[in-house]
Amino acid sequence: MAKLAAILVAAVLGACGHASVFRLSSDENNAFALNDALKQRKLPAQPAPVNSSGQPRVFALAAKTIVAYDLAAGNVLWKTDADVQSRIAVGGDFIVAVEGKQLVARDQSRGAPRWKIDLGGELVGLAADRDRAYLVTKSGSTWWLAAYDGGSGSRLWREDASGQLGAPAAHGGVVYVPFLSQWLSILDGKSGKQLTRLRGLDEQISTVRVTSDVAYYGSRQGMFRLDERSVTGKRAEATYGQVKVPPQLERTSYSPDAYDRIQQSYTAADRARVLWASVDTKAGPMKLVGDGFAVHYFRFLFGFGLDGEMRWAYSNPRVELVASEHTGNVIVGIATNGDIVALDPQTGDLRAKKSLGISQQVVGATFDADGWAPTGAEGANETTAALVSIARDHDARFDRVKELAVIALAKQPGPQITGELLAVLSDSRAPQRLKDTVVDLLTARHDPAGLPVLTEQLAAHTDYIAGTEPDALGPVAKSIAGLGAPDLALDPKHVTAALVALQFHLDAATTASPDLTWVIAAMAAIGHGAERPALISHLLLYHADDDLGGDAGWQKAIVSALASSATPADRAALGYVAADPRSKPGLVTLIRDALGSD
Repeated sequence: MAKLAAILVAAVLGACGHASVFRLSSDENNAFALNDALKQRKLPAQPAPVNSSGQPRVFALAAKTIVAYDLAAGNVLWKTDADVQSRIAVGGDFIVAVEGKQLVARDQSRGAPRWKIDLGGELVGLAADRDRAYLVTKSGSTWWLAAYDGGSGSRLWREDASGQLGAPAAHGGVVYVPFLSQWLSILDGKSGKQLTRLRGLDEQISTVRVTSDVAYYGSRQGMFRLDERSVTGKRAEATYGQVKVPPQLERTSYSPDAYDRIQQSYTAADRARVLWASVDTKAGPMKLVGDGFAVHYFRFLFGFGLDGEMRWAYSNPRVELVASEHTGNVIVGIATNGDIVALDPQTGDLRAKKSLGISQQVVGATFDADGWAPTGAEGANETTAALVSIARDHDARFDRVKELAVIALAKQPGPQITGELLAVLSDSRAPQRLKDTVVDLLTARHDPAGLPVLTEQLAAHTDYIAGTEPDALGPVAKSIAGLGAPDLALDPKHVTAALVALQFHLDAATTASPDLTWVIAAMAAIGHGAERPALISHLLLYHADDDLGGDAGWQKAIVSALASSATPADRAALGYVAADPRSKPGLVTLIRDALGSD
C-alpha cells in the first residue's frame, strides 16, 4: 500500500507540473551553474552558419514573399508566398516565422510548409537553433515560453511567467530569455529546465544577440559577452563593452529591444544598428575584432575605431539598406532593391556584390552567414566620395548624418576637400545648420593648400547685368582668415592672388558690412603688411560714412587690423581719422583706445 501511495503522489505531482522557472526568487549569479550551462552548449569550433548545409544564406522578406538566397553561390534557392508577421528565425533544416496568426516552419531546402501551429496568444518573439523553435507569447496577464521540434512541430515543453518575458534567442541547444528587464534566464532547449539565471546589478537586460558561437546581452548602454565572468552581474567585473557612437547617429542600438513587440518584426530600427564581433578574453573589457566597429545607418555604413574616429564610409546607391550583420569577417547588408554588399570591416573595401534579382521591395531579412568571408575584391573603398555623396544628399532625414560627413571630410588634407566643402556652402538646398558647421570647419581647417580654392571662390562679383553675386563671401573670407596662423607657411603667390581678390570686395560698394568685416580680417591675417595701404585707403574713404562708418562691427575690424603692429604711417592715418570731426564717435573712441591717446 505504501508503495502504491507513493506512486499516486508522484503521479499527482507530475500532473500538476513543476514550478515555473520564471520566479522572483531563484538561484542566480551562481558560478558553478553558469559554468555548467556554458559547457552544455553545442557550439562550433569556428563561427559557421546554423543551417545544416553550412553555406551562408540570407532569408529576405519582399512584400509577402520569402526569398532564400545562397550567398556563396550567388543564386536564389527558392521563393514562396507567405504572410510573414515576424522576423524569420533559422534552424538546421528549417526556418520559422509567424505567418498570419500561426507559427509556420518551412523546409529550408524547398520553402514548403513543414508544420503550423496556432500562436495561442500575442506574439512577443521567436527564435530557433538547429533542432528546435522557441516561441514567447502573452495570454492575458501570463507570458509563455514554449519549445517545438523543428522536424515535426510537436510541443516539447511550455513554461509560464507571471512577469514580463522578452523575445528569446537560442544557439547550441540553449535558449536565452530576458525576464523583467533584470534577469537573463538560460534554459535547456530540450527540456525547458533552467540551467542558471543571471541578474544585472548595474545595468538592465533588455536585449540579447547570438551568433553561432557567442551570446551577448545588455541594453542600449552597452553589451556583455556571455562567459564565466558574467556571474558578477557588474560591468566593471564582466566582459563588457561600449562603443563611442557619434551623436549624429544617436538612433542606433546594439540589437532589437527584446521587450518591444514592434521590433520583433522587420522595422526601420533594423536600419540603425551597431555592428561588431568580439574575441574571447579572460580578463578586462570586451575586445572587438580589429579594435573597431561599424554602424549601419539607413543608406550608409561607417567604420570606426575604438576612439570613435571614422575609418571609412560607404554610401549605398539610391536606396536604403534594410538589414545588416557582422559575420566576423565582413559587414554584409541587403538593400530594398535586393542588392547585397559585403564590406571589409577594417577598410570598407567591397568584397562581394550580389543581387536577389527580384522586382519586389525587400522590407527585411535574416542573415545566417556567421563566419562568411568572401575572397573577392570588387573594389577599393572611396571614403571621400562616399562622404561627399552623404554631404550633398538632399534627404532631410539625414541632416545630422551630413554633419558627420563634413566633419570627417574636413579632417582630410588637400585642396579637393576644400572645394567639396565650399560646394556645400553653394548648395541652396543645404540646411543652414550644415552650412554653419562647414564654415566653422573651413575656418579651423588650417590647410594652406586650400588657399587657391578659396581665392577662386572669391571670383564671383556682383553684376546686375549678368545676374551674378558673391557666393558665401563672408564664410570664405572667414576661412582665409583662419589660415593666418604663424605656423602655417603660405605660398607668397597664393597670398598675393588672395589679397587682390579680397581687395576687390573691400572696395565694392555692394559688399555688406558683415561680409566686409571678414574681408578685412582675412587681409590682415595673411597680408603681413601688404594689405595695409588698401585698408588705410578704405578707412579714409568710409570713416565718416553714415552707414558703414557707424557700423560697430566694421569699426572694430578696421581698427584692429591697422592698430596691430601699426607702422608710423598707420598711426598717422589713425590719428588723422580720430581728429577728424566728421568721424563717427564710436570709431574715434576705438582708435584712441588702440593708440593709447586722448
